[in-house]
Amino acid sequence: MKKARYYFIFSLILLALSCIPMFHMLRELWIETKMGNTYEIHEAYIGKDGFENSLDVQELNVNGINLKIEEEKTNKLAPLTSFDAEENVPPGEIVKIHLFINNKEVSTPDEIWLSNRPKGGRYFSWLDVLIVKNKRTDEQQVYFVQRLTGDEDPIEKQKWKIIGINQNGTYSEERFTYAERSNHALGVELINFSYTGLMSMGHHSNITKAYPSLFFPIIYPILTCLLGVILLIIAIVLTVKKKNLFRL
Repeated sequence: MKKARYYFIFSLILLALSCIPMFHMLRELWIETKMGNTYEIHEAYIGKDGFENSLDVQELNVNGINLKIEEEKTNKLAPLTSFDAEENVPPGEIVKIHLFINNKEVSTPDEIWLSNRPKGGRYFSWLDVLIVKNKRTDEQQVYFVQRLTGDEDPIEKQKWKIIGINQNGTYSEERFTYAERSNHALGVELINFSYTGLMSMGHHSNITKAYPSLFFPIIYPILTCLLGVILLIIAIVLTVKKKNLFRL
């Protein structure tokens, strides 16, 4: 009985240490799989090379819908990020972005920092237009995805605006923060796809976005959780055998 007790104690310790990160990992994988099975996401803008690319124009026609972006000057320059300073990149211009659908302005203007680099789209990491196909219904929607917070704001303080446009030109807008992202599953996928989150993020936790190593997640929490389950099964088997032996 002592051996069974030790196995039981060790299994509980391992499971207690592993169950929470395993739960977060499995939940993220389940949501990502569900989203991947339901939606197919593409860039709306096709670059000069004929391939999909991040938005680099101010007017675009998508599925018969005219999308237009107007820039309102603010006469302000964006602060240099640490990466800009290291690479001697000049500051980018800050403008207010007006969004139009079929020549109708559809949202209040918000500031973005125009790209200050020779490569990449003019609105890279700030604003993008995506096409989303629902695999189950074959319906397509177009989305404006816009980040509302600065490059150096921590991810916990980031905010976004997403405008969904139906095939008939009607639209709806949602704004949410990083803390509210768990209620916007498709929104998280759009932000990650368009890189308007600056870094990949999970729906509830960023545990699956960490750089993998032998220790994490192979040894911890996957192997530790598995070992805890095995030890628990052994403890139960030993206890049952011991009780049956006493009955004999």
